[in-house]
Amino acid sequence: MAEQQGGVGSQIGKAITKKLSDSLKNMDVLGLLQNLVAMTPEDEESEEIREKLQDVMKQYNDMPEDEKVLFANQLKDALATKLQAKLDNTPFDLSGVDAAISRAIYVQVVLYGLAALFLLILIVFFGYKLYKSIKDKELKREEKKKAKQMKKKK
Repeated sequence: MAEQQGGVGSQIGKAITKKLSDSLKNMDVLGLLQNLVAMTPEDEESEEIREKLQDVMKQYNDMPEDEKVLFANQLKDALATKLQAKLDNTPFDLSGVDAAISRAIYVQVVLYGLAALFLLILIVFFGYKLYKSIKDKELKREEKKKAKQMKKKK
């Protein structure tokens, strides 16, 4: 029950944070660095960062294989730790999710209710028409019988 205190929005926020944490642990850091190096910078600060990343990638390529693995693991751990701390300090603001879900459910209930009411009115209308038609036929039949009986009596 303690988990439901924050409502659906808080549960969704926790789930998102957990999934992001899991994906941070499984990310391809070297591929990310290569993509960052390949991007064209938008300003001077971005250019400086890109140049530093290029230097890191050059040093990485010059390393022996065992050091490459160690470096990649340390880099992944460091980035995951930093990003996890950032996620923990920046909660998701999903306070409007509960109200949005309630509104959506309310709209769906109203729409289905209106459709059911329309269908009920349609069934009642055609049922009444059928009933009236059957009664009219019975009334005409009875009138014919009376007319025949009147002719026989004459």
